[in-house]
Amino acid sequence: MLLSWERAVELANFNHQVITEVNKKQQVNWLLVDLGLENITMEQINQILDKMLIGFNRLFKYKSIQQASLGYFRMLDIVKKGDRYHPRIHILLPMIKSYFQGRYYIKYDNWISLWSRAVGIGNGLFVKVKVVNGRDAERENIQEKLLNFREQESEFPFRESQIITPRRLIGYSKLLKNVTEHLGNDNKLRLDVDEFCINDPIANQAFFHMLDWHPGVREEEKLLF
Repeated sequence: MLLSWERAVELANFNHQVITEVNKKQQVNWLLVDLGLENITMEQINQILDKMLIGFNRLFKYKSIQQASLGYFRMLDIVKKGDRYHPRIHILLPMIKSYFQGRYYIKYDNWISLWSRAVGIGNGLFVKVKVVNGRDAERENIQEKLLNFREQESEFPFRESQIITPRRLIGYSKLLKNVTEHLGNDNKLRLDVDEFCINDPIANQAFFHMLDWHPGVREEEKLLF
């Protein structure tokens, strides 16, 4: 079942807290990675989703990924354009402190190669990698975004998907799983801007990108359905 705008904000907020908590205790590098396949038909989509999730688990067993990453948050998403589907796995990745300084760095072309190997498909791959460094995060924007969601609640309908329902939508591993267990999973939707922590620019930047992972929240979704 695809997430409502409330659940989207709730999850992005919780991951904002996770990032902030990690950054308080240790120095890591953060990546946002999208892995997917393009132009999938309705007849293919269920088989492709199975292949992608199996491939994702295989990817994180590769040595180059294991030695550089400290865990992950991953979320399954499907973008629909016309009669074609574009499944995505969105990933929040804490990488080791020395990730950009030596042999552990994974170049973009290597991400493509590793994803192709993991899913056993050579064409129609989608790979996007973004470094989260906090440089384009603005303190005021988070407050404005949360207030806008509260004012425009009726414009973000709840959507269901028979395609995605049987599958586990989100997952955490290693460092991030440990932090989520520490924080607890009973996080509540925060639309009170006075309670929202905005002191970590890396978490702030990631927050906005994670909102765009959710149907019903990202702007282009209005054009897809």
